[in-house]
Amino acid sequence: MTARPLAVGDVIHGFAHGAFGRDHYDCVRIEAVGPDWIVARDPDTTWAGPSFTSGRRALELCIGARDEPCPNDNPCPLADTQPPLTTSQEPR
Repeated sequence: MTARPLAVGDVIHGFAHGAFGRDHYDCVRIEAVGPDWIVARDPDTTWAGPSFTSGRRALELCIGARDEPCPNDNPCPLADTQPPLTTSQEPR
Protein backbone atom coordinates (compact mmCIF):
# COMPACT_ATOMS: atom_id res chain seq x y z
CA MET A 1 0.00 0.00 0.00
CA THR A 2 1.30 3.46 -0.89
CA ALA A 3 1.20 6.27 1.66
CA ARG A 4 -0.94 9.33 0.92
CA PRO A 5 1.11 12.07 -0.78
CA LEU A 6 2.07 15.16 1.19
CA ALA A 7 -0.41 18.01 0.80
CA VAL A 8 -0.91 21.61 1.86
CA GLY A 9 -2.26 21.58 5.42
CA ASP A 10 -0.50 18.37 6.51
CA VAL A 11 1.42 18.58 9.80
CA ILE A 12 4.97 17.21 9.88
CA HIS A 13 5.84 16.26 13.47
CA GLY A 14 9.04 17.11 15.32
CA PHE A 15 12.50 16.25 14.00
CA ALA A 16 11.00 14.57 10.89
CA HIS A 17 13.86 12.06 10.87
CA GLY A 18 16.24 14.85 9.81
CA ALA A 19 14.36 15.80 6.63
CA PHE A 20 14.69 19.55 7.40
CA GLY A 21 18.21 19.34 8.83
CA ARG A 22 19.72 18.48 12.17
CA ASP A 23 18.55 21.61 14.00
CA HIS A 24 14.85 21.34 13.19
CA TYR A 25 12.67 20.07 16.07
CA ASP A 26 9.30 21.82 15.84
CA CYS A 27 6.10 20.59 14.26
CA VAL A 28 5.28 22.47 11.05
CA ARG A 29 2.32 22.72 8.68
CA ILE A 30 2.90 22.37 4.91
CA GLU A 31 2.10 25.62 3.09
CA ALA A 32 3.36 24.85 -0.43
CA VAL A 33 4.16 21.74 -2.44
CA GLY A 34 5.93 21.08 -5.72
CA PRO A 35 6.79 17.94 -7.65
CA ASP A 36 9.70 17.07 -5.33
CA TRP A 37 9.73 19.78 -2.62
CA ILE A 38 7.69 21.22 0.25
CA VAL A 39 7.72 24.44 2.28
CA ALA A 40 6.34 24.27 5.81
CA ARG A 41 6.26 26.45 8.93
CA ASP A 42 4.67 26.84 12.32
CA PRO A 43 2.13 29.64 11.79
CA ASP A 44 2.17 30.52 15.50
CA THR A 45 5.94 31.10 15.68
CA THR A 46 6.99 34.55 14.56
CA TRP A 47 10.74 34.03 15.03
CA ALA A 48 11.06 30.92 12.86
CA GLY A 49 11.12 31.19 9.11
CA PRO A 50 9.80 28.61 6.69
CA SER A 51 11.36 25.16 6.48
CA PHE A 52 12.20 23.77 3.04
CA THR A 53 13.12 20.28 1.94
CA SER A 54 13.33 18.47 -1.36
CA GLY A 55 14.14 15.13 -2.91
CA ARG A 56 12.55 11.71 -2.72
CA ARG A 57 14.28 10.54 0.47
CA ALA A 58 13.50 13.72 2.43
CA LEU A 59 9.85 13.64 1.35
CA GLU A 60 9.57 9.98 2.36
CA LEU A 61 10.92 10.95 5.80
CA CYS A 62 8.31 13.72 6.00
CA ILE A 63 5.53 11.27 5.14
CA GLY A 64 6.73 9.04 7.97
CA ALA A 65 6.82 11.97 10.41
CA ARG A 66 3.35 13.08 9.32
CA ASP A 67 1.90 9.62 9.91
CA GLU A 68 3.53 9.06 13.33
CA PRO A 69 2.33 10.51 16.65
CA CYS A 70 3.80 13.85 17.69
CA PRO A 71 6.97 13.26 19.77
CA ASN A 72 6.82 16.75 21.34
CA ASP A 73 3.37 16.96 22.93
CA ASN A 74 0.13 15.05 23.15
CA PRO A 75 -1.82 16.46 21.44
CA CYS A 76 0.47 18.08 18.89
CA PRO A 77 0.69 21.88 19.30
CA LEU A 78 -0.60 22.26 15.73
CA ALA A 79 -3.51 19.84 16.18
CA ASP A 80 -5.95 22.56 17.20
CA THR A 81 -4.81 25.23 14.76
CA GLN A 82 -6.62 25.59 11.51
CA PRO A 83 -4.80 25.69 8.18
CA PRO A 84 -4.99 29.02 6.37
CA LEU A 85 -8.03 29.62 4.20
CA THR A 86 -6.01 31.26 1.43
CA THR A 87 -2.42 31.47 0.29
CA SER A 88 -2.39 35.25 0.74
CA GLN A 89 0.20 36.79 3.07
CA GLU A 90 -0.45 39.89 5.18
CA PRO A 91 2.00 42.77 4.80
CA ARG A 92 4.67 42.79 7.50
